[in-house]
Amino acid sequence: MGGALIRGMLASGLTTGDRVIVSSSTRESAEQTASSLGVKSAGSNAEAIRDAEIIFLCVKPRQATAVLSSIASELEGKLLISIIAGIRSEELFQAANGKARVIRSMPNTAVRLRKGVTALAPHPSSTEADLKMATAIFSSVGSALVVRESDLDTVTAVSGSGPAFALLMLEAMAQGGIDGGLEPELAKTLAAGALAAAAALVNETGQTPLALRAEITSPAGTTAAGLEVLENEGFPGIVRASIRAARNRSIELSSPPINS
Repeated sequence: MGGALIRGMLASGLTTGDRVIVSSSTRESAEQTASSLGVKSAGSNAEAIRDAEIIFLCVKPRQATAVLSSIASELEGKLLISIIAGIRSEELFQAANGKARVIRSMPNTAVRLRKGVTALAPHPSSTEADLKMATAIFSSVGSALVVRESDLDTVTAVSGSGPAFALLMLEAMAQGGIDGGLEPELAKTLAAGALAAAAALVNETGQTPLALRAEITSPAGTTAAGLEVLENEGFPGIVRASIRAARNRSIELSSPPINS
């Protein structure tokens, strides 16, 4: 996700490669990542953030607090934007010894194409100017919405994990086309176009998915036949269950481990 965000920011012209510094668990890994993205690298996290004004925390959830604790002395007066699922902003603030101003974000991978959707939840330590800056950054790679932090677990499930769920449906639709005799590339293109059309209709007409679906579905027609199968097989319930599972996992990630 960090790489996708950098690619999107560079493509938008919001920043340039010489103003972005990446660090990783090893110098070699940081150099490889920097080379692939066209940015600079640092040999350590502390070195990377020393002269930075804005820091993006892009690590695995289980690593977050340890990473912040190790660089807390370098965080004084800096804006810290986390893209990590599950880890609460107060936990991040405390791990940084209260030195950084914190904003949690939940982008999705389409930021690399400048078509992402990012939810932002500011911690009390951040300022209106910080939120304005974060909004500008993520708006350059799609759209940015300010939400309550209590909603971020559900946002993570719908927006962060959702593209993977949609891709599974796209894969199944394409395979259905292949089963019906289409060439794989044609089937993939048609399936992708169908999902893109559905999203565009919702975003550009302002109508509900239910209303739009009703417009497309002729009585006893081909669409009605396919929808009947989906409904009879419990497709809507399965999708809602996947959202609940992803949300619950986000909640689990934010819960402190129980020491026995």
